[in-house]
Amino acid sequence: MDIKEEFNQIEEKNRELIGKAMGIMKQVTDKKHALSHVESVVNYTKEILRNVDSADKEVCIISAYWHDVGRSVKQEGHAKLSADMLQTEMKNLGYDEELIQKCYFAIYKHGWREEPETLEGIIIRDADKIDFAGIGRWKECIKANCPFSKILKLLPTMRKELLKLECSKQIFDREIANLVVYLHNQVFKIRQ
Repeated sequence: MDIKEEFNQIEEKNRELIGKAMGIMKQVTDKKHALSHVESVVNYTKEILRNVDSADKEVCIISAYWHDVGRSVKQEGHAKLSADMLQTEMKNLGYDEELIQKCYFAIYKHGWREEPETLEGIIIRDADKIDFAGIGRWKECIKANCPFSKILKLLPTMRKELLKLECSKQIFDREIANLVVYLHNQVFKIRQ
């Protein structure tokens, strides 16, 4: 079975759980962390998983969908809240305790100043941080007139200081290059 089919099977198997996360994320109004951000993190997670054979793909995919659901309640401390919400939902749906714990540990420390304790946690954190250079996120933020000062200060050091996996750094490099071209084109359009 190829990896794309494996991802599809994981998503189908966990359709109800993923659907609940998507429903919650539709309520988040912060353009930097809306549903489109979650979809990007899921895609970056899958891209990283293509390069990291030893990771639990099911844990990573579930966790990518759930990593920011706590933002529907509060911004500060959302990572732990997201993990708690996922844990509760998985218990309600009858998931195995071992899988629940692995998913919990994959997202409860994905913030800027936190260090994940598992490979799956590192993957989720890396995928989440890569999206700060993603064009989709920038388009959403430009449309919503979001402030960029904080992220502009972080982008130059993000690769070295935050990303842990070499494949994550390569994805980030590609996204930064694409972002530079996109922003250049935006400036060029304005000047015409």
